[in-house]
Amino acid sequence: MKEKSQFAIENGTIYTPLKIIEDGVLLVRDGKIVELGTKSQVKIPEGFNKVDAQGLIICPGFLDLQVNGGGGVFLTENSTYDDVCVMARAHAKFGTTGMLPTILTSEKNNICKALKAVSEAVFKGTGGATILGSHLEGPFINEKKKGAHEVKFIRPPSIDDFELFYQASEGTMKILTLAPEIEGSLSLIKYAKDRGVFLSIGHSVATYVQVCNAVEAGLSLATHIFNAMEGLGSREPGTVGAILANDKIKTGLIADCIHVHPMSMKIVIKSKGIKNVFLVTDAMPPIGTDLESFKLYDKTIYVKGGGCYAADGTLAGSALTMNIAVKNIHQQVGIPLNYAIAMATKVPAKAIGLSDRKGSLAVGKDADIVICDRGMRIFKVFAEGRMVYEAK
Repeated sequence: MKEKSQFAIENGTIYTPLKIIEDGVLLVRDGKIVELGTKSQVKIPEGFNKVDAQGLIICPGFLDLQVNGGGGVFLTENSTYDDVCVMARAHAKFGTTGMLPTILTSEKNNICKALKAVSEAVFKGTGGATILGSHLEGPFINEKKKGAHEVKFIRPPSIDDFELFYQASEGTMKILTLAPEIEGSLSLIKYAKDRGVFLSIGHSVATYVQVCNAVEAGLSLATHIFNAMEGLGSREPGTVGAILANDKIKTGLIADCIHVHPMSMKIVIKSKGIKNVFLVTDAMPPIGTDLESFKLYDKTIYVKGGGCYAADGTLAGSALTMNIAVKNIHQQVGIPLNYAIAMATKVPAKAIGLSDRKGSLAVGKDADIVICDRGMRIFKVFAEGRMVYEAK
């Protein structure tokens, strides 16, 4: 099915996601939702093409705020517009309709090239998931919690370096992950926030007080809670404890059941509430391919049992897709399906200030729509009213 200016999706259960509408009908015109409700409430106008949901779920498209690669591409070192398009099309097959391609710690030139490629995709489109901006994860991180990042590229916080990167992004940078305990971070947080960038704590050993100070400066997000950060302690809450305790922080969660145990995920959700936890993939090149290994910097990363590992056993991103993240939160953690979907749609949209047009099915919002079953098998995906995937 090609792009159509107006169509109706019928014969499915609509998850808005918080409201559930049985036997629902949803009308789309020119990329926007113009009406939705039950079959008895919504009359399909003349000239609207009909899409039969065949009794499946109709829900918002997933928003992934941390995507390192996909379709065989590792963005940080494969930084062209075409590479971003490959990533966007690979992830669209799994229900992602909006994403932040993520650039890891690297040489300045590599970072700038990648940011420019993402910016081009923001303005041109991709034929797959909509590019909502970029997520720069590093280089202003703590080498004590570098994870798979290359230590030689880690740099102290610098407003000049940030401005170089921001200009390369042509104003499309959405998230900057940094370690707020490093000297100079608080000034950078204030500066970047004034530029409209959302600040996220990650790869950090910040204490409770240091996290609170960062929040006061403008930090509002956390990058992959538990992973590459100081854990919860008794006398010192640590980075994890500070994130759990602070209601002003929304946190990303890699829900592959490898990075974080299902019961640790449950603790995060019970502590912070659904509205403050969003699902991310931290995905690497294998998504949408049969790759068994790939290069990260000069290291070979191996795909084993659904995870991505360096030779020394260090986790290096994931092979997770957003539909499986939702499935895991529902089936392994026990969160009701509509709330699990909200963690992949409504919550991330609010986290980066896009809830006025993304993240839920409502009149006036972008027609980002997934048709799937309760096991999160994906059948059709629409991004801003364009069909970007249909199961064969």
